[in-house]
Amino acid sequence: MRLSVGGRLALVSLGIVVLVAGVLAALLSVQLSDSGQREAEQVTRSVAETFAHESEIATLVAARDSDRLQPMVEQILPDADLSFVTIMTPDGIRLTHRNRSEIGLPYQGSRAEALAGESFTEVYVGTLGPSVRTIVPIREGGDEDGPIVGLVAVGVTLGAVQQDLAARVPLIVAASAAIVGFGVLGALFVRRSARRVTGSYTPRELSRLVDSYETVLHSLREGLVVTDRDGRIVLYNDEAADLLGLPPAITGQVSLDPHDVDMDTDLADAIAGGRRMVEETVVNGDRVLLVNQEEARDLSGRRAPERGRVMTLRDRSELQALLGELEGVRTLSDTLRSQTHEHGNRLHALLALLELGRIDEARRLIVASTEDRQELADRLVSDDDDDAVVVALLLGKLDEAAERGVRLDLDVAEPAPRVPLAAPEAVTVVGNLVDNALDAASAGAEPRWVRVSLTAREGDAVLEVADSGAGFDPSLHDPFAYGASTKPAHAPGGRGVGLALVRDIVAARGGTLQLAAEPTTVRVFLPVVTEQVPA
Repeated sequence: MRLSVGGRLALVSLGIVVLVAGVLAALLSVQLSDSGQREAEQVTRSVAETFAHESEIATLVAARDSDRLQPMVEQILPDADLSFVTIMTPDGIRLTHRNRSEIGLPYQGSRAEALAGESFTEVYVGTLGPSVRTIVPIREGGDEDGPIVGLVAVGVTLGAVQQDLAARVPLIVAASAAIVGFGVLGALFVRRSARRVTGSYTPRELSRLVDSYETVLHSLREGLVVTDRDGRIVLYNDEAADLLGLPPAITGQVSLDPHDVDMDTDLADAIAGGRRMVEETVVNGDRVLLVNQEEARDLSGRRAPERGRVMTLRDRSELQALLGELEGVRTLSDTLRSQTHEHGNRLHALLALLELGRIDEARRLIVASTEDRQELADRLVSDDDDDAVVVALLLGKLDEAAERGVRLDLDVAEPAPRVPLAAPEAVTVVGNLVDNALDAASAGAEPRWVRVSLTAREGDAVLEVADSGAGFDPSLHDPFAYGASTKPAHAPGGRGVGLALVRDIVAARGGTLQLAAEPTTVRVFLPVVTEQVPA
């Protein structure tokens, strides 16, 4: 039989209540039986001592007058609610009995204590069955100091005692039934409460679920943080501990104030406040994190804010580097395509001039095609491979701009300032900014131009890209946010990613961004470095 955790808890609690009710009923029954027997002892002793102190009865006993004693006893029995009153001689011969046929026969029971002058009570099986009886000596004249002339035994059968107790049994049964009824209600409450926490899982399923939960929790490459309704961190995994600088993750719950941890203040405020976050990029130390935070949900999938919040964290640092490299490859491939097309045109023109024998015109075309680029290359190219990649990118953009009818002006300080960007990062930043500027300028009115400058200013390397385009869409709250774009929804190469990558890379390297209008200008401020930045 498949029983959930709640069902098992309900059965166990109900079983305990039934057991308690049964034990209580048994104890009450034993107590009532014991009290009934003690009551019978008191009644029989009282009646026996009354008989023993009656002088008339003592005289009749001394005279062995059964004919007068028997009617007296028979008259008393119904009123006193007794089973028998037996009067006997000291040697045990009955003078009275409930059954007249037993008169004159020996008494069945103990007599030694009574013959010694002591009253005593016992349970004995006689002719009427088991009974509680008290035997008292009868002295001459009913005096306490006279010689013993007989004995009187007054008793109540146990059957009569149990019959008296039977009237109290319904009370015991009703009390037990009430306890069991409350137990059933309690079991239903326990089952309902347990199902809110454990659902319909069986103990085995729940155990396997917890084991799997622990395994998955500590194996996830995505950070997971759970907070309570007060905004305190109560659970997190190993990846979250690494990303946020938390203490090593342990099994079980903790209670940690986010502001007590060395993390970004805005991120700590978001965790403590429970603010909803959807794909937000947060810089925490040297890591760029993609953060989501939602209200917790119950087992039925409904939102349960009283249970706290759940935050997931993804490290965009590696992803950002990969996207930067992919964007660099795309930009370089576009540049190579542009250069291939431009050089193809020039080679065709050179071939035609050579075939026509116009050597001087061919020589002038070659010199004109190379002197401006050679001057720029001589100024920019050093022994640094990263600089060579950026220079190759900028030189390629000259041909792409010419293809699109845009004048591209390059102004690089001499010597060129070093920026803390690896080659893929530099290609991503420069390529995206220049591509966006070319797109904006080519869509605008004449004259179409783009200016790119790289200068040093107050300890920062300043990359400035300006264009003659219409500028950023005023409806965009943050042009550098993921998904923010004015391009068509199905534009080639995607949309709303390039500038976001630029923002993430600049933030990760400790730089800042500025936007200006008339003309549209993007300025990137990066700290100047003297050592090469690792790729």
